[in-house]
Amino acid sequence: MAARKGQLTETTPLLPTHSKHRGKRVFAAVAAVLAAGSLFSYLLLAYCNYSIADTSSKRLSSAAVGRYLHITDLHVDPNYMEGATTYSQCHRRPPHVLPPDYDSAKDGHAHTGRFGIPLAKCDSPIALINATSEHLKREWAHKLDFVIWTGDSGRHDGDPEQPRTFDQIIQGNDIASAALRSAFKKIPVVPNIGNNDVSPHNELAAPGHKRARKTFRALERSWRPLVPKDQVPTFHYGGYFAKDVVDYDGRKGGITALSLNTIYWYRANAKVGGCRAKDSPGLAQLAWIRYQMRRARMRNRDIILLGHVLPNRDNYRPSCYHGYARTVTQTVPPPALNSSDSSEELVNVHAQLFGHSNVDVWAFVGQEAKWINSHDALLIATENVTDKRLWWEREVDEESGRFGKLIRDVWSTDVTLHAAINQPDERAWEDMEDDPQVHFTESADHIVPVVNATVKQSLPSDFVESLLKEFERVLVQNPPNPRLGVTTISPSIIPKYVPSFRIFHYLRSQPAQGERWWHLPVGTLLDYDVYWANIHKLNTKAQIDVRSFFTRLYRFSDEYKIDDLSINSYLKWAERLLSSKALRKRFRSLTYLGTQ
Repeated sequence: MAARKGQLTETTPLLPTHSKHRGKRVFAAVAAVLAAGSLFSYLLLAYCNYSIADTSSKRLSSAAVGRYLHITDLHVDPNYMEGATTYSQCHRRPPHVLPPDYDSAKDGHAHTGRFGIPLAKCDSPIALINATSEHLKREWAHKLDFVIWTGDSGRHDGDPEQPRTFDQIIQGNDIASAALRSAFKKIPVVPNIGNNDVSPHNELAAPGHKRARKTFRALERSWRPLVPKDQVPTFHYGGYFAKDVVDYDGRKGGITALSLNTIYWYRANAKVGGCRAKDSPGLAQLAWIRYQMRRARMRNRDIILLGHVLPNRDNYRPSCYHGYARTVTQTVPPPALNSSDSSEELVNVHAQLFGHSNVDVWAFVGQEAKWINSHDALLIATENVTDKRLWWEREVDEESGRFGKLIRDVWSTDVTLHAAINQPDERAWEDMEDDPQVHFTESADHIVPVVNATVKQSLPSDFVESLLKEFERVLVQNPPNPRLGVTTISPSIIPKYVPSFRIFHYLRSQPAQGERWWHLPVGTLLDYDVYWANIHKLNTKAQIDVRSFFTRLYRFSDEYKIDDLSINSYLKWAERLLSSKALRKRFRSLTYLGTQ
């Protein structure tokens, strides 16, 4: 039977795919495993039947409301093979050699279907990327203002029989970029570099090193033309760039996205140090953010900060996390227009969007009060006691010293980088580290830091519990911390849990007085929706209607009864969350998209 318009069939691939086995074989395999009654089948059955009431609220239909997409962690795997074992990273079908003590009955390989396998360690098949691209093109391209894409398009390097190469990383980015450019031909797309977009993963040398230059140039070519031409020198230098994504309706200004290179702050990157040394690449990026925020203030623009790895004390080196939070956090509550508080001059950070963890959560940043006004020798404050800026902040503001030279030679120019900037610096950047030296090993889900054999240090085993403890630390502070921000992690396309993305709603123009949200400033985040793809069911269908491939899982405001996504609303909601056991249970379920 011929497919109707909007359907995907086995004969309508957008990109090449290795998957050949469909239909009855998948049904038979699913039935067999479900009959076996394994834990894996139980989880999948629960996942398949999991649903959340999809309220049909129309409160976001105002013409004053704009929308944008946050998509992350595509992890494209051209080697994915339908019917393969999860033990082989979904690269080989049985029979193949397994360890003597490996229980193949619990492997779940019968569930590796056309669009991937949920709750496993396999990456995204081309068929899933195709379907995602087509769904976004048909359902969302005409409804969105711009797209945020926060990295990790290369597959994981978890299969020793098929080690990942640098060229394969770029191939993954080529495919992801082509899919998004195909879906969104008329609106801005902002790409970002993830820890699996570099080789080896997590490791990225400082600007000027041959491998760093090769990585940045290859990614820029892969994403072209998504990095603006006038930002190419900056991206070739440090892997970060700025891009105007929308102008507000009926007034001057708009939103500028800053695509950050979080690998220069990441604890697991052994190639660079912290952010205290004057020639630290992490500190240089903080200076660049300050420079861009000054430009945004002068141009009356708000800022979106997007990156791959979430900023917190576990992910970032201490001096980098403190520097990031100091640079980007804002006042709580926002100061009155006639306030003498100097923080009122801070540019409005519209949102801070990250990926990497595959979960659906948000967190506070800047809750540690001890460093907010810190002027210790490690941060080298100015000698002028009335000047509250740190030495590097003053260099940025005055365009003097090392960072003044970077502004003039790189960050504010669209010409070819000076030859001196591209000269390899053979100094060992590891030697610049003045944070405690930390080595890292990987567990199933976390990077585990180990300082030495006698000092045990690890990340929290329960991600949600660690977040709740952070919420408690924020709420018990009296008086409230003068600086606070909110970061969000969007769920991923890779089916670590289930393929998902977020649609954010924001105030694009000022409503008339008396209308809903008329009292809020333009640019305020209002809400977000989470969409998911039930690939367990979709894998069993010969024909797929791409228009309904993703469906709405929940709307944040309906689920948690809040009015908007301002910091004050998050604070009120965190207080309710900590006081309600039922709400914490719901929060945990939604964090893992209903699979836990």
